[in-house]
Amino acid sequence: MQNALTCAEESRAEEEMLAGTFKPTDTFFLIECSLADDGGWRHETVKSAAKSGKFSAILRYLSALPRTKTLFIRRPGRTGKHVFIARTNQAQPQLFQTQLTDYAELLSLDMAGLAAGDSPVINGRAMTEIDELYAVCTNGRHDPCCAAYGSPVYQQLVAHAGEDRVWQTTHLGGHRMAATLLAFPQGVAYGHINPTDAEAIVTNHRAGYLLTHKYRGRGAYAGHRLDNESHQAVGAAEALIRELTRKYRMDELQLHGVHALEDGGRRVHFVDVGGAVYTAAVRTSLSLPRQTSCGEPPKPMPRHEVSLYAEA
Repeated sequence: MQNALTCAEESRAEEEMLAGTFKPTDTFFLIECSLADDGGWRHETVKSAAKSGKFSAILRYLSALPRTKTLFIRRPGRTGKHVFIARTNQAQPQLFQTQLTDYAELLSLDMAGLAAGDSPVINGRAMTEIDELYAVCTNGRHDPCCAAYGSPVYQQLVAHAGEDRVWQTTHLGGHRMAATLLAFPQGVAYGHINPTDAEAIVTNHRAGYLLTHKYRGRGAYAGHRLDNESHQAVGAAEALIRELTRKYRMDELQLHGVHALEDGGRRVHFVDVGGAVYTAAVRTSLSLPRQTSCGEPPKPMPRHEVSLYAEA
């Protein structure tokens, strides 16, 4: 008898559509901590840390800002208190870093200023802006596929981007798409990453290009505050529009608008730098039950059908 496929093996075997599988996030908080004193990273690391312990008040404080995502990050063999903040929902996404002496300093983060678009300030000190960061999910206690696929990808990203630009992270969502990673400052989400993809991801990201065949979506679309379903529909539409128009540079296309259709679908409009508009219709339904995580019962998952209209 053949062994059952893992969730990631099944997703790859079925060639599951990646685009349109990432949820909206305007602001990312990345906190360096292995949580060694609390049993390490867990199945639901951030949710567990928010319930009790030294991070509970901090995580509640950070979550007061709408549409945020907090991740714990680490590097093997080292300890520190680095913190990164990425703001993705603006015309020029930004990424900031600092190093703390105590995690409680995060309670002094100027949340009002951050919400207003100011550079983040902690304890009266402005954080330093940097240009790139890669976060790879290796949280094997959430799902073994994350560690099995993520760890080799992490090593290759370090080789191509440099150790100071690459971190292991807790759950990003969609572990059946392991290895999964985020490329900042834009918060670009990729899935089904192999170690051999690392060089292309770094090279293209630094040049301002997307890899559409590995693209899940992004944290946010500048200036648009979309609900979850619309956001994922936009990600699915963007991937197809870019593939068909061969516009792979991130700044070549900007989201112009999303409109609801009578059948429950969405019409998504992107515009290029020359003013041409590209429109796609996205209709979302549920798949047959499938593994979404190893060891959990199969369940239906959203799937997108995308069709491109002629240029407006």
